[in-house]
Amino acid sequence: MTSEEAGSLGEEAEEPLPGYQRLASDIDILPPQGAFPVSRGAPERKLGRVNRYDRRATLVERRVLCPGTLGLTFEVIDSEPFHFLPGYFIAIRADDETLGKRRSPYCITSPPDGGRRFRLLLRLVHGELSGHLGSLDLGDVISFRGPSGQSMIPKDDERALLLLATGVGIGPFLSLLPYLLELGFDQPVRLFWGLRHLDDLCLVDELEALTDTYANFEYRISLSQPPPNWDGLCGRVTESVPQLLETLGGTRYYLVGNGAMIEEMTDVLSDLGVNRRDVYREAYFNVRYRAQPATLAEIRARFVATDLFSPFTHIEAGLFMPEVPATARSSPSPGGKTTP
Repeated sequence: MTSEEAGSLGEEAEEPLPGYQRLASDIDILPPQGAFPVSRGAPERKLGRVNRYDRRATLVERRVLCPGTLGLTFEVIDSEPFHFLPGYFIAIRADDETLGKRRSPYCITSPPDGGRRFRLLLRLVHGELSGHLGSLDLGDVISFRGPSGQSMIPKDDERALLLLATGVGIGPFLSLLPYLLELGFDQPVRLFWGLRHLDDLCLVDELEALTDTYANFEYRISLSQPPPNWDGLCGRVTESVPQLLETLGGTRYYLVGNGAMIEEMTDVLSDLGVNRRDVYREAYFNVRYRAQPATLAEIRARFVATDLFSPFTHIEAGLFMPEVPATARSSPSPGGKTTP
């Protein structure tokens, strides 16, 4: 995930939700000597860059999970506490002789255990910093800051969970699932993981261990370019999953990975009656993707669930929308603004 994909918080951003921990800015506003206080708009006010990447961790394990994908385990070696929740990330800075300074956030993919080790998943074809990290040797030290982020832990334990991941978007779920299930979460949890080729498949041992231990967890893998003997799901998750969902209500949705999948599924789920507040989204790339109406129509047609009131279907049928109280006519959008 790149720094652009992580997004930024403006001055008018809402207060963080429970479980959210922000990173401090890389830039501090420093007033000149002898002129304090200085108004925010004063020309003599200057920007001073502060080194926030003052934490250190050493590489203790390096695994090739499949062609082009690595699992890197680091151990924190500074004296500061290291606490995180599923969904948290760290931001890494590297000074490379060829690339110069590079910074980017990476999601922690190991479950919280109170220790000082954490794992990252790297897809080497994505990002210059990932290539640099992939070249590290055991014992090499990285500079980072964090952990920080929004917890993925559901706010209640009364709804089922549906998890959709593409590629290394599986990472946050490998942190969430062991942690949540061990806490005693007993609602149904279904994971659908979209990959391109059979050679991209990895970490199945961790998923199998969860299915062996917890009866309420199941997973399926969908290949967009499967081999002839593949007996799993075929196609992108937007093609293979909709017809498997008999109901949509009473569920919280988690979408991580390709921004195209996330945008398409979020729009369609909303059209079919799912509240956008019930959809957790984390895009690693294609963050500016906007789905075409024809694409959304194709995905909508694959869904079989009819248990929720569908505003889109209602309008398409030429029916009047039910009257909604004025206080309920708007809802927060993902960016924090209010949409009608």
